[in-house]
Amino acid sequence: MQPAPEQQHLVLVVDDDPLVTEFVRFRLEMEGFAVEVAHNAEDALTAALRRPPHLFLLDVAMPEINGLTLLRRLRAEKRLKAVPAIKITASAEGANVKAAMEAGAVGYVLKPFSVSDLLARVRAATKNQSRVWL
Repeated sequence: MQPAPEQQHLVLVVDDDPLVTEFVRFRLEMEGFAVEVAHNAEDALTAALRRPPHLFLLDVAMPEINGLTLLRRLRAEKRLKAVPAIKITASAEGANVKAAMEAGAVGYVLKPFSVSDLLARVRAATKNQSRVWL
C-alpha cells in the first residue's frame, strides 16, 4: 500500500451530491491536497481501507448509511481510528454537532460553507500530521 506523496495530504471527501464533491475536490487540489471522492458510505470505506487518507470530509445526511454511522464504522478499523474527520452538515442544531463530536469528528462545516472556512479547517486538521502506514 502506497501513501500519498509526502508533500501532499490525502483527503477523502464523502458526499452524495456530485456538485459538492467536485467543487471541494477542485478547491483542495488547487491548494495542493490530494483528493479522493466517494458518493456513498460503502465506497468511502473501501477507498479508506485501500489508501488511508490523512483526513475525512464527511457529509452527515446521506442515503442508506449516514455520515455519523460511516464515521463510527471508520473508527472501528484499526488503521483508520486516528484519522481526523470533519463533518459537513446543513444543520447547526446543537444535538447534531454534539453527535458528530461524540462519533469522533474533530470539527464541522455548515452548508453552505465558505471556501476560506473549509480550507482553514482542512489545513488545521492536517497541520504537522504524520502518518504511520501499515
